[in-house]
Amino acid sequence: MSKFFHLSKKTNQRIRPSRKFFPAMKIDVQKINICLAVLIAVCGVSYLVQINSLATRGYQIKELENKITDLNQEKADLELQTLSLQSMGTVQEKVSQLGLVAAGEPAYLMPTPVALAR
Repeated sequence: MSKFFHLSKKTNQRIRPSRKFFPAMKIDVQKINICLAVLIAVCGVSYLVQINSLATRGYQIKELENKITDLNQEKADLELQTLSLQSMGTVQEKVSQLGLVAAGEPAYLMPTPVALAR
């Protein structure tokens, strides 16, 4: 017989895996299921809250975009109004209504040379 023959014999002893990690901890499946159910419920609620928040912000953004387009249209209308009020015809009409007189040639004063002392 070889020297390793005794290793090939069947033994009645059952070899149990040693519990190196958490030797005193027993796994309770019911508690794990409850924890998973709570975790899934919390994730679902947080998902619904986020989706609701995004939808609300989408409506707010749409309203602000509509307001921007309205203000841009109002700006264009006001620019057109200022251009029409600054036109030459409108200015001449206002001059005649206010009784203003056209300015003639300006008369400039000539400065007299002055000697400066050092």
